Amino acid sequence: MQITSDFITYVRRNFDILPAFLLFSFVASTLFWMPAVAGVSWEVLAIAASPILTTIGVFMAHRLNEKIRNPKLRFIQWGAYIVTDSSVRIFAEVENAAGREVARDARATITIKKIENGEEKPLETADLIPREQLIFYDVPLVPYETVRVEGEPIPWVIPEVPCQSRGLHNIALKHITNIGPSQRNKANILEVIRLKDDPSYYLRVFSEYGTEIVKIPSSTTYMLRINRGHRGSATYKLRKNRGFYAIRRVRCVLKPGIYKFYLQISADKAYPVTGVMEVDTVKDVIRFLKPRQTPISLSELEPTELSSLQQSELRSLLL
Repeated sequence: MQITSDFITYVRRNFDILPAFLLFSFVASTLFWMPAVAGVSWEVLAIAASPILTTIGVFMAHRLNEKIRNPKLRFIQWGAYIVTDSSVRIFAEVENAAGREVARDARATITIKKIENGEEKPLETADLIPREQLIFYDVPLVPYETVRVEGEPIPWVIPEVPCQSRGLHNIALKHITNIGPSQRNKANILEVIRLKDDPSYYLRVFSEYGTEIVKIPSSTTYMLRINRGHRGSATYKLRKNRGFYAIRRVRCVLKPGIYKFYLQISADKAYPVTGVMEVDTVKDVIRFLKPRQTPISLSELEPTELSSLQQSELRSLLL
């Protein structure tokens, strides 16, 4: 079954060469049966067919050489990084094959569907943790009125800095990278946090803005300070105060439930690779469906309070 699927994929990816190959085979075959059928000498037929065969052969060689040199992405593995005793971060690791060109403008995108009664369904507002229950610096990009996560970018662990553009709040975007031959990179997908209270899980889905909390400068204020001397004289000093506020632009924060994540990683001149995983907080497990991998149990995470999580994350920001 797998061999049949691989063969179909190979034919589909090389379909542009197939007509040229069939034409080459037909013209070459005329050298054997055409003299007897049409009464044309073999030498005359060879002179006429030679430039046609040369042109088709050069085209096929050029296309095959280009395909061999083009980047070839390969899904290495799903990975889990223990952030704290209460949270785990899920990522996908991808490699560009040896001897290939650099995989430029590599992007990772996700599509999320919820599983309800064994069927895939689109996300709804009820699947998101309400705004008032979010950690104050987790600001979602998905609007609560029209919930849709389809083909949305997620961040790379090592983005391509020279290619970085900036988005909201002048935050650098991290969803584009270059992967050299024999090199690997990881795409962060989500962080699963186990809580003591309701909701029992806090599913933080990352966006192109990265995984970090960012300090955004707030408006500058000025304070006038008056120092009075011994004889009633006064000196005035204008002091500038610069404040900031913390923010993390996430894709969305999901309630506990069963969700299927479809991952696609693409790059210039490269065929995309895909992966599928399922986050099941009902049975406390993450299943990796494509490529197949050992599931991860979430029951080993220590439940924490949302306020404690918030304090620890802000503490790391201020260090």
